[in-house]
Amino acid sequence: MRRSGFTLIEIMLVISIIGVLSSVMLPRLSYFFEPQSAVLQRGLEAAMNKALSGIPIRLKVKQEGAERRGAIIAEALQKREVPADSLSAFLGTASNQPVVLEWQTVKLRDIPEDKGWKFEPEIIYFYTDGSCSPARISWKEDNSYTGRTDEYVLTVTGYCVKLDK
Repeated sequence: MRRSGFTLIEIMLVISIIGVLSSVMLPRLSYFFEPQSAVLQRGLEAAMNKALSGIPIRLKVKQEGAERRGAIIAEALQKREVPADSLSAFLGTASNQPVVLEWQTVKLRDIPEDKGWKFEPEIIYFYTDGSCSPARISWKEDNSYTGRTDEYVLTVTGYCVKLDK
């Protein structure tokens, strides 16, 4: 009489398939459950790398509400040509190819997209020599139950440290 069931090889094959699938999916799932400190550090490194490529970057918060908190916006200092019929061309102060430097919004890959951020001072500059302006950064969790606030200090070298309360 033959018993129905699985052999040891079939069970080991299924377990190995589950192991391979979980090893592929786990890093992708952990990306969505990262702590805010890791997300912030990656965003600051992206701004620093862009600045090191020769384009000054600044980060500021698009403020929403009385607490001056909001989403982080990245801007780059870029050249823009001035039209020949502008006021400077009329006054004779424009050269043959007038160019103006202005801050334009750019999309950096790893900037946090949450809306609970606050900077002190309100703008953080990243310079082309690898330094940045020091700042105090705070993030308030948008959850009415906990209302947790995390605070960080950004040093001139671009290193971000979480402050323990």
